[in-house]
Amino acid sequence: MIEKEPHPIGLGLTLFYSSMVLVFYVLIQNAVLKHFLDQQTVADETADYKAIIEQLTGNATVLSTGIILGAASATLFLVLLIRFRKVDVKQHLMLQPFMYRDLMNWLFVLIAFSVIFTLIAWSISHDTPDFMLKIWASRDNTLLLLIAILIAAPVFEECLFRGFLFTGVQSSHLGTGAAIVISAAFWTMIHTQYGAFELTTLFILGIVLAISRIASGSLYVPIILHASNNLFAVLEMALFTKNVAQ
Repeated sequence: MIEKEPHPIGLGLTLFYSSMVLVFYVLIQNAVLKHFLDQQTVADETADYKAIIEQLTGNATVLSTGIILGAASATLFLVLLIRFRKVDVKQHLMLQPFMYRDLMNWLFVLIAFSVIFTLIAWSISHDTPDFMLKIWASRDNTLLLLIAILIAAPVFEECLFRGFLFTGVQSSHLGTGAAIVISAAFWTMIHTQYGAFELTTLFILGIVLAISRIASGSLYVPIILHASNNLFAVLEMALFTKNVAQ
């Protein structure tokens, strides 16, 4: 019996590198927050830092800048870590071509998923989170916000969770099933700004995204699905905010 060769990036290193990338991402975002904080407090030494930080964390410009710079830097860091292990980046992250038919099928699945959870939210009278409404209402640059939500966040998060983390867990003794659950769970845990309903929805969506990666053989499919889901959220924010204003 031929023994399976150990993967160049084993389970332990995968978890360690994933943690490093997430810490790096948070550090960049905190640096952006500090930059905006310094701008607001430079002229007032008696400013209430706690109140200003609370205001800035709900500001669309601060959030968008943090996401874009953090996602770009952390994705580059992730690529460098993979190359450091002398592993092919595209193959490890499954950045492979996909069939148009597969993408369309999974887009239909995403639409069905969104409709089902929208109906559930409506049936239990669950409102759009205040965090999302504050972000949309505070936007000064809609394009910057859209770049952050529709491009930067989906690319980084999918490369890390459904790409790097998924491959590392799947290649270990834990296998594909664990890779699906663990990648979805870790992805859900970074969204601390949401409540229980949104976190449950995200976990199930994470499973859907992982399965779409397996079925299509390409990380590009969950990236597009992730961006599409975020687009639905943006439309929800815009529609709900407009109705409230009326």
